[in-house]
Formats: sequence, structure tokens, C-alpha cells
Amino acid sequence: MTDYSTTAKRASLGIALVTVITLLTRINLRTSEDGGVLGAILYLSQFFTILTNAIIMVVMALIASGRNVSVRWVKTVVIAIVIVGIIYHLLLAHLVDFTGLAFWADHGVHTVVPALSLVWWLFLVSKPAFQWSDLGLWVQWPIAYCTYILIRASFSGFYPYPFLNLPELGWNGLAVSIAGLLVSFIVAGLVITAVGRVVSIRS
Repeated sequence: MTDYSTTAKRASLGIALVTVITLLTRINLRTSEDGGVLGAILYLSQFFTILTNAIIMVVMALIASGRNVSVRWVKTVVIAIVIVGIIYHLLLAHLVDFTGLAFWADHGVHTVVPALSLVWWLFLVSKPAFQWSDLGLWVQWPIAYCTYILIRASFSGFYPYPFLNLPELGWNGLAVSIAGLLVSFIVAGLVITAVGRVVSIRS
């Protein structure tokens, strides 16, 4: 556990508000296509991006309210939201062509919130010493999500991401995709850890 500075708490409140506004905008834009708010929420809850942004929103709100949230767990969430931005811009951005408010809402969850969360972590939070057990912690959320979406998709037939599309990939291809995803979380976590250490030494 750690005590968060006043600046960190204020910044976390700002990130929570940005995330709330972005998620509400996404829900509102989807409402007309899914027959209401509930339908929009059910549809959007299939996406790792939306769920991870929702977790960021809750975590940042808890920190802003003075809750002493585990710094290691917060780091895990930050790694996840950074991965959201990286995967989107490397693999998925070319698949969509949003305009207007949808464009800004899309970049809110894929660009703005990940960037703000990373900057917040690097410059405003005390860094815990790296432990090898952290590697297992970093991959818990993507494993949980993959399990959830594969079970859900087995009933709905909808796979939100090409790299989790079991009918297209087959079990072997799916295993390779998930393994690559988990490796990306570990690599991102190690890079963020190294950068955080450099920032801490220089500050």
C-alpha cells in the first residue's frame, strides 16, 4: 500500500472525469444502434478497451477519494490501459474510420486515457521495487478477459477482436495470439518499470 500525494489525487480525479465523459459518450453514441442504454452497455462490455477504461475510472476515483489502493495493483491497471493504446494504434486503428464526436470518443478511450494514465504513473506515483511475482500479476486481467470473451462469444458468435476470433484462427492460432498478448503485457510492464525507475532517479 502507499500514500498518494495531493497532486496525484487531484490528477487521478481529472483522469476519472475524462474517462467518465468518454465512456458516457461511447454509450450515448451506441444507444441508437442497440435499442437503449442497456443494450449499448451490453454491447460495449464485450471490449477489453471499454472494460479496462472502466477499471481505470474506478481506480482513479478511489485514489482521488483518499482510498489507499495497492500501488502494485494500480501499476497492473496502468499497464493494461497502455497496452490498449499500443494494440489499437498498431493493429486496429486502420479497421475503423470514425468522424466527428465518434472520432473523439474513440481516441478518448484508446489514446487520451492511456496517455494520461501513463504520465500520472510515471511522474506522480511512488514506484514499488520490481518483484518477479509482478509478472504473474500483470497477466491476470488479460487472462480473465480472454476467458470471459471466449465463453461469451461461444453463445453470441461475436468476437470483438480479430486476434481472438476462434472460428477464424482455430485453437492453435488462438493459443499463439493469447500467448503473444500475454508476452506483450510482460514486455510493456518491464519497459514501464524501467522508465519509471529512470524517472524516479532523475526526479
